[in-house]
Amino acid sequence: MCTVLAMGAALLTTGGVSAVESSATVIAQPARSLPPQQNVPDLDVPGPPQTVTYPPDGKRRFHQSTVTIQAPPYTRITGLNLRCSWACPFAIAPDGKSATGTFNVNTWDFLYPYDVEVVADANANVPLAGGQFSGTFTLDGDTQPLTVNFKPGVQAVIAANLRNTNPRGGGVRVITVDPGSKADTSGLQPGDLIIDIAGTPTPTVNDLDTFLDQKRAGTTYPATVMRGGTTVTLQLTLDS
Repeated sequence: MCTVLAMGAALLTTGGVSAVESSATVIAQPARSLPPQQNVPDLDVPGPPQTVTYPPDGKRRFHQSTVTIQAPPYTRITGLNLRCSWACPFAIAPDGKSATGTFNVNTWDFLYPYDVEVVADANANVPLAGGQFSGTFTLDGDTQPLTVNFKPGVQAVIAANLRNTNPRGGGVRVITVDPGSKADTSGLQPGDLIIDIAGTPTPTVNDLDTFLDQKRAGTTYPATVMRGGTTVTLQLTLDS
């Protein structure tokens, strides 16, 4: 479930503006350039949400405006703070990959920073070496990158003694599970037969190893196991 931050306030201009003043201001108004984000957060996978902040340009706008945000790869948007004190609805897509906000006033000043909260996907296949990835933040058609860094990760394993079936190809048999490991707390049990993970069939230990290659410790994937003739689905968190 996404956690949506409270909407704050951008300053709404009050009072009248004469037709002459308005016309002169619009003609003389300099071209706007949205300032770039003022911070690039470092994300863990998995890890807590981090905030990207866009500083204000200090300029007045004489029209309704729209903010459109695209999340960087491997991330979700979990919060948006536009600091708005009037009617400015916003929405975050169910998958967290995009968000939009609308300023439903005709005159407003961009005086306070806007915050976008992003978090790494729980099962993000971010390269183990980490790296930098960008989405976009667009206000009135003016776009700046929304950039995050991912910290380096650790190669994942399943903390259990695993064997092929005999004959090979029937799945991966769990012989023992390391007590207190993430595999243990995820519910994996001795005797389980792992037949797929995240929809990828695992007929042999080699197939399971291929799936685990470059996966990060701490990420979680659905695993299908046969247990006493019954199919069970576990949310299997990987160990280091």
